[in-house]
Amino acid sequence: MTREEAIHKITEEYQNIQTREINRLRARENEAVKIDPEIGRLLSLRASLPMKSMRLAMEDKAHAQEIAQTMRETGLRINAEIRSRLVSASLPEDYLKLHYECPVCRDTGYTDGVPQKMCQCFTKRIRVLTREDEGLEALKKQNFSTYDENRIPDAPVTPGGATQREITGRIRELCEEYADQFPNTFKPNLMLLGEAGLGKSFFLSAICERVESRGFEATLINAYKLLEIMRERHFHIEGGEGDFERLLSCPLLLIDDLGCEPMLRNITQEYLFILINDRMTKGLHTVIATNLTPPAIKERYGERIMSRLCDKTVSDSVRLVGKDLRRI
Repeated sequence: MTREEAIHKITEEYQNIQTREINRLRARENEAVKIDPEIGRLLSLRASLPMKSMRLAMEDKAHAQEIAQTMRETGLRINAEIRSRLVSASLPEDYLKLHYECPVCRDTGYTDGVPQKMCQCFTKRIRVLTREDEGLEALKKQNFSTYDENRIPDAPVTPGGATQREITGRIRELCEEYADQFPNTFKPNLMLLGEAGLGKSFFLSAICERVESRGFEATLINAYKLLEIMRERHFHIEGGEGDFERLLSCPLLLIDDLGCEPMLRNITQEYLFILINDRMTKGLHTVIATNLTPPAIKERYGERIMSRLCDKTVSDSVRLVGKDLRRI
């Protein structure tokens, strides 16, 4: 599902939520009025206040502020009386308040302000829909709560050294700390190095799941999909520019399997540099998993990209070692 299709679908969902909640409020109002008809009169009086205030202000512009203040005070008195009558009728005093699934945007999908911005609940729903075909199920299966140390060999990686289970466990703690502290991490960037099958993709999924569960936006993408977006951006294919711009600005970008994508002339190195450099300039967070060593990164992508990815002032890097867990 494209982003545009997702936005259209979610907008309809939010409209349905608003309609449903308004209908439920009307049903509660009818129930309250049956118990105490005076509540109905007070509701009608309150509903007429805005138009009455506007009409009086138009007739007496010199005293518009005083009129507005009087109407606000009248509204507060009416609300207080409605709440009192609801309690007397053995109903909750907030019985006639509109309920919202998201109190921040009030189920509109957008926050107040000029210009309006998408609410976190809206953007999170977009990510869910657009990632349905890109491994959303992985986030449900690969997260910190499903981490099983018993699957990891408990034998020393080197004679007399730490075991694979101990090393992986320490990296798990580091990744979980990074996810729990986001966006206030000690360093914004994190690199997971190591051969295939050691758990790098698992930790990327776990970080993404934890950060999103805390209400922050995170984008998890593999290197092949990243290259496709960069190619579309380069050739001005519809949607490519917008997708690449979102990668430039998303709060947390997680790139899996960097180094496994094809090398396209004038695209792979050039756009990867733009992406990494721009995000570093903005102070945004980036987590990368790769099978490559730093020298191999330099050979494949060049000095500029290697120096930024391995910049110890803004990036921590850890290496997973041991046996391929997929073959155990």
